[in-house]
Amino acid sequence: MSIDPKTAIAAVEVAGKVAPRTVEQIDRFGADILKTVRLITAPLQFAAAWQNRLEGYIERAIRQVPEAERIAPLESIALPIAEKLRFQAEGDPITALYINLLSRAMDGQRVGEAHPAFFTVITQLAPDELLFLNDVAMREEAIIMAPRGRKVYPPPSERDRRLIELDTPPRIVATIKEMMFGYETLNQPEMFPVYQEHLQHLGLIEYSNVMEPIARDLRLMREPGTGMTLFSIQLTQFGKLFLKACTQER
Repeated sequence: MSIDPKTAIAAVEVAGKVAPRTVEQIDRFGADILKTVRLITAPLQFAAAWQNRLEGYIERAIRQVPEAERIAPLESIALPIAEKLRFQAEGDPITALYINLLSRAMDGQRVGEAHPAFFTVITQLAPDELLFLNDVAMREEAIIMAPRGRKVYPPPSERDRRLIELDTPPRIVATIKEMMFGYETLNQPEMFPVYQEHLQHLGLIEYSNVMEPIARDLRLMREPGTGMTLFSIQLTQFGKLFLKACTQER
């Protein structure tokens, strides 16, 4: 986005006026941090509401970093994030990803987690995709029960019924149930195939071979037409680092 020179000059002047209030609100972050806050906000002075919201997000990002570890972030990371945060709603899970990534870029101990590609990943994520990623992370990997020839995904009752049909020891069935992904957590379950393909394209997930040892024993995998199939997905190393940097606080 291009910025008119007159607007930029006026923005810097406004930033100078805002600085004392900023210091009062977020304590003393040191000259480098204050300079960074001015740098981030100066080119983005277009509307008071957006500006106040942006300053609040930046404050949150800084507060997540212990004072002794605070550093000025690279402009190449901070400015694009700030540009996006201006329009991000409070409470949106994607907003938290941007704030956490900005926080990592200001953390001398964790700045290495702020991979340059993560900003682009966040801009492409749907909230449902984030829900699925977090679900996989809790289980290390997720087992997916997917329908064949249908778009209606199995509710818990049908998943349980299908698992009863397995020709495999009860303890393995119990493990599969614990690892099973529940579509009911998504806002748009019918979009799951798209989410799955997209997350693979982003390099965040990959297929796992956990199901191979018992695949030959699964009756539900043999049913033609409207039957079910089972497969497993896990986070890639890139996906694990993404969640560590963008979803986990210090």
